[in-house]
Amino acid sequence: MKNGVFTMLKSKIKVKLAELEMKQQDLAEKLGVTKQTLSSWVNGRSVPTLETAFKIASILDCKVDDLYTYKED
Repeated sequence: MKNGVFTMLKSKIKVKLAELEMKQQDLAEKLGVTKQTLSSWVNGRSVPTLETAFKIASILDCKVDDLYTYKED
């Protein structure tokens, strides 16, 4: 059985930011991270800690599950 990979969904975050009329920079500031760090999460180059994922979900008014998708290797 192959190992799967969880990745942040760029479109989900961008849609939620648009719904809330919030910019990535605003979200980054609320999280206390740089825009570059947030960008790396959004684009799947790295992943936030579980605690940060919960903070993102809280700010975007969604569930942590809504931020990720599962992809088979």
